[in-house]
Amino acid sequence: MVESNQENNEIRGFAVLINSILTPLNENKRFQDKFQNVSSRILLNASNLKYAALIVIDHGFVRVESILNKPKENLKKRKIGWNAFLEMDTQTFLAIAMNRLSLLGVAKKWLTGKVKMRGIRKLLILLKMFKFLTIYNE
Repeated sequence: MVESNQENNEIRGFAVLINSILTPLNENKRFQDKFQNVSSRILLNASNLKYAALIVIDHGFVRVESILNKPKENLKKRKIGWNAFLEMDTQTFLAIAMNRLSLLGVAKKWLTGKVKMRGIRKLLILLKMFKFLTIYNE
């Protein structure tokens, strides 16, 4: 099993940022209703940092684990069991988060090899999750 810091519940590195962004979804009733039948594991790896973030969506509840990304064996699908994988440098992640990079820009980076994606259909779940972060509760 991968060292996922689950034993000591300490989230480290890039996973801390992702956790702080996604944690409010656990209190959103509309999100819980929409994702009540979804069970998925999405691995986000900022290639220039020490830890990757594994987003676990479990029937309307989101949690994030940190995974040491060196050696690369720690990020293998067989070892972690992710459904989708997204890897890019931190600047690209931040550009997407701040809406400075569109989906077309991400596609260009994917074609040039600066962004790596696996399980693209499952990554659409992540986009749907981000939409819930921009919708205000009524």
